[in-house]
Amino acid sequence: MRGSLIVLWMGTICTGAGGLGQGAEPARGANLVPNGGFEADADGDGMPDGWTLAPAEGDARLKGALSTQGRAGRRSFCVEKGLGKRPASLTSPRFDLKPNAAYEASVRLRMDGPLPQDSVNLCVVTDDGSKYFELHVGRQWRQYTVSFTTEPGATSATVQLRQLGILADRLYIDDVAVREKPTKDAPPPLYQTDLTRFEFPEDRPRVERTAAEIAEMKQAMAGRDIREHDWVTRAEKCLPEPLHFFEEGCDQKYYSTGVLCPVDGAGLRAVLKPVGNQEMQCPKCGKVYKEEAHRAIARAHFNQLMASWAWSLGRGYALTGDERYARKAAEILLGFAGHYRQWGGGSHAVHYVLHEPYAFLTPCATAYDYIHDSQALSAVDRRKIEDDLLRVGAEFYSQNGIRDRLNNRSAIYSEAVMAIGVAIHDKGFVDHAINNPYAGFHALVSHIFDADGMSFEGFGCHAYTMTGLTPIAERAYRVGINVYKDPAYRKVFEAPLRVAPLDVLLPGWNTMVEDYKLASRRFTDLGQPMAYPFGEAKEAVPQASFNFRDFGYGVLRSGQRESQTSVSMEYGKETMFMGHAPAPKFAMLLYANGRMTTPRGAATYEHEYCGAWSRRSLAHNTVTVDERDQWGRTPGRFVAFETAPRVQVMRAADDQSYGGIMLDRTLFLADGYVVDLSAALAESGRHRYDFCYRNFGKLSCALPFMDRKGPLGSGNGYQYLTDVRSARTADTWQADWRQAEESALRLWVAGGPATEVIACTSPSNQDPDENVDAVVVRRWGEGTVFASVWEPYRDKALVSRVRRLQVRGAAGKTGDSQGVGIEVAREGQPGADCFLASHAPGKKSFGDIELDGKIAAGRWRGGQAAPDYLQLVQGVLLKRGAHSIAANAPATLYVEQISPDRLLVKLGSNSAGKLTLVGHLPGAAKVTCDGKPVAAKVAREQTLTFEVARNASYEVAGVDGWQSIRLAGVARVEPEEAPQAEAVPAGAATPPAPGVQAALAPDGSLAGRNKVANGSFEVSDKTHPGIGSPWEFWSSYYIAKFRADCQYDGEVAHSGKHSLRIVNTNWYGAVSQDAWAVQKVPGAWANKTVTLSLWVKASDAPTRVRLCLYGFNPEWGNDYEGGVSPRYDLGTEWQRLTWTRTFGPDVTEVYVMVKREHQVRGGDIWVDDVQLEEGGQATEFAPDAWTAAAVK
Repeated sequence: MRGSLIVLWMGTICTGAGGLGQGAEPARGANLVPNGGFEADADGDGMPDGWTLAPAEGDARLKGALSTQGRAGRRSFCVEKGLGKRPASLTSPRFDLKPNAAYEASVRLRMDGPLPQDSVNLCVVTDDGSKYFELHVGRQWRQYTVSFTTEPGATSATVQLRQLGILADRLYIDDVAVREKPTKDAPPPLYQTDLTRFEFPEDRPRVERTAAEIAEMKQAMAGRDIREHDWVTRAEKCLPEPLHFFEEGCDQKYYSTGVLCPVDGAGLRAVLKPVGNQEMQCPKCGKVYKEEAHRAIARAHFNQLMASWAWSLGRGYALTGDERYARKAAEILLGFAGHYRQWGGGSHAVHYVLHEPYAFLTPCATAYDYIHDSQALSAVDRRKIEDDLLRVGAEFYSQNGIRDRLNNRSAIYSEAVMAIGVAIHDKGFVDHAINNPYAGFHALVSHIFDADGMSFEGFGCHAYTMTGLTPIAERAYRVGINVYKDPAYRKVFEAPLRVAPLDVLLPGWNTMVEDYKLASRRFTDLGQPMAYPFGEAKEAVPQASFNFRDFGYGVLRSGQRESQTSVSMEYGKETMFMGHAPAPKFAMLLYANGRMTTPRGAATYEHEYCGAWSRRSLAHNTVTVDERDQWGRTPGRFVAFETAPRVQVMRAADDQSYGGIMLDRTLFLADGYVVDLSAALAESGRHRYDFCYRNFGKLSCALPFMDRKGPLGSGNGYQYLTDVRSARTADTWQADWRQAEESALRLWVAGGPATEVIACTSPSNQDPDENVDAVVVRRWGEGTVFASVWEPYRDKALVSRVRRLQVRGAAGKTGDSQGVGIEVAREGQPGADCFLASHAPGKKSFGDIELDGKIAAGRWRGGQAAPDYLQLVQGVLLKRGAHSIAANAPATLYVEQISPDRLLVKLGSNSAGKLTLVGHLPGAAKVTCDGKPVAAKVAREQTLTFEVARNASYEVAGVDGWQSIRLAGVARVEPEEAPQAEAVPAGAATPPAPGVQAALAPDGSLAGRNKVANGSFEVSDKTHPGIGSPWEFWSSYYIAKFRADCQYDGEVAHSGKHSLRIVNTNWYGAVSQDAWAVQKVPGAWANKTVTLSLWVKASDAPTRVRLCLYGFNPEWGNDYEGGVSPRYDLGTEWQRLTWTRTFGPDVTEVYVMVKREHQVRGGDIWVDDVQLEEGGQATEFAPDAWTAAAVK
C-alpha cells in the first residue's frame, strides 16, 4: 500500500519529504518482537531462536550468524559476503497486533564495507497489508525508528529486514522492536459522495459531452456546413479504413521487446498487411521485424487505432446523425466484443496494461455512448457490447485499481471504469470510481497529494494523475454528481502553478489549461471562486515564492512575467520533474528572461539517456563526489526558507547521499542575481568534488583551455561529457552562456582552492538530439564550497565583482568547515552585498562581519556605514561596525532602511516576541503593521520597544539613525541537526579470504607479459572456493534490482573453460542498463604506454561496450584522459577489442575496465582473455601469473 509514511530518526520526525519536525511522542509498552535482541539461541546453531534468514536462490556466499559485536546485550546478528545482486531477508517470529492501532518499530544497524553506506528495507508484514521503510546504514551504530498504523483487518505481523547483503561486506543488526504508541487524534474521515439517491439521467450522450453541449457545438456552426467541423472530417476519414479483428491479443510479456528498434532505438511502426499479417518497421532504418513479440505489438497498435476510429465515428454521429458513422462504429465495437474475452480480457487488447484504459476502453465506452440510441445497434448488440466488452474491462480494472492501492495508476484505471459505468448505467462502477477506499476519486485525492496539493511522486506524476481525476470529475458532473465539493481537490489545481509556469513545464500544457478552465467554473459555482490562472493570453498568473515542505522542493521568485527570475532547489526524497526517480540533492533550476536557462527533467523512458544520463547527479547542476552517483531517496534536511523584500533564501543539507560527506546548499535570490553556496564537507579522507554547471546557450569563457582526449569519464554520466577542454586556476573567474539575442547568463565562481575548470558538451536532459554546453568545476580535498553567482541578463551583465570573504571561527579555526561568505558588487551601485552561511556552531567572523547563526545577508555602502538592509536567519547576532541585529534565542529577523527616517522590520516564520530598537528617535516614533498602529514604548528618545508576531512586517517611522535591534522572546526553531550515530569500537573484522601469492616483476606488477589477474576468468568461487576475486562488478545503481549481474560462465569461453558473462539487466521497457567489471592492476605505471585487449561477444546484436584504462593521481583523483574508448557495437561472434593510452607522470595506480553500456535492447556479453601489457600494440594473449598461482 502506497501512502504517507512517517519515519522517525532517534526521536525526531522525518516526513516523507525528509524535513524534520518536533520530537515524536515515545512508544509505550513491551517489545512485541520475540527475541528482538538476538540473545536467545537455545540450540547453539548461530541463528537466534524464532528468526529465519532467507538467502537469495543461488547465493552460496551469503552467511548469517550471531555475532559478539552487540550494540546492546551480548549479541547482534551479522549478515556477510552476499553476492549483492539477489539480496537476502531476515524474518522475525510472528507476534500479535491490534487493528487500527498506532505502533513504533525500531532497529539498530551498522555496516562494514568498501562503500560508506548500504540500504536496508524495514518491513512490517501484517495479515492485512505491509509497510515498507528504506533505511540508510552507515559504519557506526544508529537506531532507526518508524511509525505506522495497522489496517482494519490486521491481527498479527512479522518484522522483515530485506535487501541484506547488497553492498556491505558485513551488516550488523540488533535491538529489533515493535511497541504500541499512544494514539493521536484520528485523521479526518475520508470524504465520500453519497450516491444513495443517485439515478442516471435518461438523455444521451453524457460520457464526453452532454446533449446540451452537443447542441451548443451545432449552434456554433450555424451558417456553416456541419461537415466542416473537425469531428466530422475525422469521422469521414475513418469510413473507408479496413478493419481486422485478430484471433490473438497481446501479452504483457512483449511490452519490453517489440516496441523499439534495437539498431537505432527508434519507436517501431505497426504494419498490417491486407490479409491480416502483422509486422513492425523502423521509421529510421527501415528494418522490418516479424518475431511474435513484434506481431503482438502490431496487433495491439491496430486495436488501439480501431478504438480511436470508433471514438471519432461516434463523435461524427453525435454532430450529424449520419447513420454511416454509427454503423461503422458499431462494427468496430461488436468486433471487439466478439474477441475481447477470447484474448484474455483486460490487459490484452493493447500492449500495456496502463494504456488499455484510456487508449482502448474509454474510446470504446465513449463511442458506445454516442451511438447507443442509433439504428445501428439492436438490443442484442447493446447487450453484447456491454457484457462482453465494456463490463469485462471495467471489472478487470476495478480490481487492478484496488491491487495498486492509492497510486496514480489507480486514477487511470478508475477513469475508464467511470466512463464505462456512465455509458452502461452501472451505478456500482460509478461508485467504485468515486468512492472506493483504495482506487476511488476521493481516496486518491486524499492520499496521493500532500498537504500542499502536490503529488508525492512529483510534477510529472501529478499531471499524469490529473489525466485520470479530471475526466472522472467531469463525467460525474455530467450525470449530476459534484465531486468538486471534496475540500482536498482544490489544492490539486493550485500546487502546479506554484512550481513554475505551466507553459514551461509541459509540452502539452494546453490540455491542462482546459482543465483549469473547467475547475475554475466548477469551484466558482460552489461559491469557492478560483480565478482562472491563465488570463486571456493564456499566460500563467505570477506566483509568489513557495516551499513545498512535505515534498522537499522550494522555489524563490522575484519580478513579474518576462522580468521574473525564479530559482528552485530539490531537497526531498522524490524528484519533482523525472517521475519515479530519487531527487538529486540539491538539484537547481533557474528561470529568467521568460525561459528556462537550465535543463530539467529527463528523456522519455524509452531512450537510453533517461537512465544513463538524465537521472545522474551530474545532469542537475549540483555536486557529484568521487564520480559516483548520489545515493537515492535520502531524507534531506530542510534548514531554512525565508523571504524578504531585498533578499530571499533557502537552505537544505544531507549527509546520506554520500555517506560520510555533508552536502549543504544555500541559495539567495537577490536583486537580479542568485548567490549559490554549495558545500561538500567530508568527515575524513580526501575526495574529488565536481560541480557540473549546465545552462542553455553558447558558452564563452576566457580561461586558457587546452584540449583533452576522449570523454571525461566512463560511467555515471561522465561518458556523455565530450569535446573536453581543461584549464586550472585558483582565482575568481566567469563564464557566459548566450541562449538567445535577448537572453544570456553569466556565472561567477569565487576563487579559493586549486580548481580545474573543464568545458565540455553534455546531452540535454529531455531532448536526446539537443546538446548543452557545460562547465565542470573540479576540486580535490577533504571538503570544498562552490561559491558562485548566477546572473541572468539581456544586453549587459551588471555584477562587477565577486570576492570571497575570509572566515574565522572559534579558537581561530578557518576554512570551509566553518562557513563561507562572498561579497558581490554591481555597476552603478555604491558598496556591496554580502551573503554568509555558517557550517559550524558559534560566533564567526566573515571579514569584518560577525555572525552567530545559520545564514545572513546584508548590504553596506562601507564598513562603518549603516546597512541598507540586514537579514539574520536562525541566529542570535549579525554585526558590522556599529550596527547589529540580535536575539536571545535563534531567530529570523530582517531590517531595511526604506527611507531616511523609516525602517521596515520583518519577522521570520519561527520568530516572535518583544523587539527593542536602539537609535536616535527625535520625535514621535510610530509603528504600524499592515497600515494599523502598533502599541510601542519610547524611552529617552533612544529606545523603542513593541511586540512582534511571526511572519509579520512592521514599519517604524521617526528613526533618525539606528544602532541595534534586539528580539527577546520565543523563537520556534525546528530541530535541524542530523541524528548523531553512536560511535562504538568496530571490533575485529572478519579475516579476509586467503590471497594468491603470484610471482611479481621488479616494478610490483605481475610477472610476465599480462598484468591483469584472472584475465581468463578460470578462477572463481565455484572452481576454487575461498579465493577472493581480483575483479569487482558494479553498475550505475546501488539498489539490488539494478546491480550488475556478472557471472563466471563455465559453458561459453574463447579459450580455456570459463569466461565472464555480464547479463543484460532490464531497466525499463526495452531499455537495458549498464554494468562493468573493473580491476586495480598493481605496478608502477607513470609515463608508461600500455594496451588493454580482450575478446568479447554478445548474445544479441548490436550490444554496446566500452573499454577503459584509467589511473589515479593523488592530487586530483582518477585520470581518464585518453583512457575511455568509443562505444563498440558487438555481434554474436567473438572479436578482439584493444585500447591504448599513455599515463602521465603523477599516476600512482591503474585500473582496467570493460563496460556494458546503458542502451536500447542489446544482450548479454561474454568477456575472455583480458590482457594489459606495456607498449602500443596488443600481442597474443598470455596467461597471467595470478591465475597460474591460484590454480596451483
